[in-house]
Amino acid sequence: MKRVSLLVDRLDRLRLSAEIGLHRHGPWWLLLALSFCLLLVLAATLLPALHADLAAAQGSLRALQERAANGEAPTGAPQSASERHYQAFQEVLAEESQVLASIQAVLDLVASHQLLSTRAEYQRGRDLQAQADTLQMIVPVRGRYADIRRWIEEILATQPFVAVDELGFKRDEIARNEVEARVRL
Repeated sequence: MKRVSLLVDRLDRLRLSAEIGLHRHGPWWLLLALSFCLLLVLAATLLPALHADLAAAQGSLRALQERAANGEAPTGAPQSASERHYQAFQEVLAEESQVLASIQAVLDLVASHQLLSTRAEYQRGRDLQAQADTLQMIVPVRGRYADIRRWIEEILATQPFVAVDELGFKRDEIARNEVEARVRL
């Protein structure tokens, strides 16, 4: 019991001294002390990460200095992700010599899927953003929907540089199993 009363007395004294200090100096000292503690905690969490970054930068600087001292030629800057993606895009595109063969392959696939094709239209162009020549091909086909779908799937599977831009279907009569499709590749 005596211990409890002694503890209560100490807590009362501590509370009283805090109230007197707050009354004398105002709340600004308390805010200043809290801000200082917050800055200490922030510095304690950020300093190890900054120190690790500094050590990595110093290591790369030492490697560059050693390379320069040995007389090695400097290596080029590494490619950015967008440059790598653009290079992969350019590698997928067809060469000029492959264009006619791929057109013939698309038209041969029409016959192999038992579809009828009328006159196909071709239009050459230049995509300035991709810095590549384009060939747009409009192929009207007639046949069963399932055959047209398999034909398009096979084109996309076998010709990596071909994309379907537009696909439209038309059925003259509901009772007929045949549809007309206009495919823009």
